[in-house]
Amino acid sequence: MLRRLRPSKYGHDKGISADMLAQQLSDLHAADGGVDLVNLHVCQRMKAKRILRSMSQERLAKALGMSYQQLQRYESGKSRLPCSMLYRAALALDVPIGYFFEAIMDDRARDSEQGLDKAALLAVRNIQRLPDGNVRQSLLSLIAELAPAPRTGKRS
Repeated sequence: MLRRLRPSKYGHDKGISADMLAQQLSDLHAADGGVDLVNLHVCQRMKAKRILRSMSQERLAKALGMSYQQLQRYESGKSRLPCSMLYRAALALDVPIGYFFEAIMDDRARDSEQGLDKAALLAVRNIQRLPDGNVRQSLLSLIAELAPAPRTGKRS
């Protein structure tokens, strides 16, 4: 679980040592040292917003001034997204920069259980486009009935 840093109003906190900061930053990397979890989280949020906006990889890539293959590498976490590209993505997707970092300090295990795949994102997008609130609610009730109950991890 990642811990929050809470800086003082002056941008630093006497209670946080360099060792504590280094430990928190090392928590952001996978055990094999390969994947930066912050970058992966940001890129997954970018992909989700792109899908919800019905934007193709080609269209977003063009807005960012890159090939769609490079965008695929960013979205999959294989390449690190430069901050200049993050800024351009925020403009292209019409979201504030902070959108990409929402919930980043949550427990990673919980996030992986609640992560949405492409099919789920497409379903959400289509449900949002339904004009009738009653139809939307009926569909959500049907989905809830068909879906298996979530496991809580607790044994009774």
